[in-house]
Amino acid sequence: MSFQRRFAIKASLAMAVAATSLCGPVVQAKEEGAAGYPAKPITFIVPYSSGGPTDLIARQLALGLTKLWGQSVVVDNRTGAGGIVALTALARAPADGYTLGIMVSPVTAIAPLTQPSFPYDVTKDFTAVSDVVDYALVLLAGPQTKAKSLQELVEYAKKNPTGVTYGSSGLGGTNHLAGELFSRASSAPMLHVPYKGNAPAINDVLGGQISFVFAQTDAAIGLAKSDKITALGITSSSRNPMLPNVPTLEESGFKGVDVGGWTGVMGPAKLPAPILKKLEDGIAAVKQSPEFKEKMESLGFVITGTSSADFSQRVRKERDFWKAKITEAKIQLQ
Repeated sequence: MSFQRRFAIKASLAMAVAATSLCGPVVQAKEEGAAGYPAKPITFIVPYSSGGPTDLIARQLALGLTKLWGQSVVVDNRTGAGGIVALTALARAPADGYTLGIMVSPVTAIAPLTQPSFPYDVTKDFTAVSDVVDYALVLLAGPQTKAKSLQELVEYAKKNPTGVTYGSSGLGGTNHLAGELFSRASSAPMLHVPYKGNAPAINDVLGGQISFVFAQTDAAIGLAKSDKITALGITSSSRNPMLPNVPTLEESGFKGVDVGGWTGVMGPAKLPAPILKKLEDGIAAVKQSPEFKEKMESLGFVITGTSSADFSQRVRKERDFWKAKITEAKIQLQ
């Protein structure tokens, strides 16, 4: 064997030994970091403004985790571009468990289908940590309809082809799609009126400017007690305990409108497994706490409890579900 070949082999072996010795401290540092997690405050990025249901869920979860771990969990509201601003902030954050996103199905499942330039594949670019709660939509009818049931609303729409209008938070929003599916299921003409948010749509229902709106349970529970608005149906598969007298759309004879959404926790891609496990366990513990359960159930939310793997699968299924619904109903989004 030549001197040059012997030298090359020795050099290669030396480099391999050096690389191994360097990897050891890196791996050990990662393991020690995970073992001590959380060692500093955690940030929850929320894609909506403060005061809304997603923000409220985030703050209740943050409060519970702060008590559990003894580290502050703060909420950072990053609004804009249908959730893309928040997703971008989350995607650029280090995968160390200290920056997480409180995401919702309209942002992760519907926005990719309705925004042609949506920049992320949510199933690949983020880590699904845990879902937290599910919510349904309640059809709230205003005074101008004079309908006391879904059947009466549909009959009125059929007799007055331009007389029934419904509001939504905007084109492609969950309540827009629910309205389109309800119109299709009932074979009744209903005109969509998009707003910049749910609040102005609800205000116009109360004022009689539009006929109805699909609102989340947290908003609908208080409004249903008003004599100016009537809760005619709910999109869940079963009645909500906070609205026991409101029938589901399916039991009222309108199938295919069993839609709603979820709120869950996501992180940057490739969260380390030990940190992911600690997050799973911590979130599960908070969800089972009496304080969290009481608050969520009072708003009509249904607490969910799945693993990261199950939640990841659910995110995929939700995207496929909405793609099929939009295609089947021939809903025009552009």
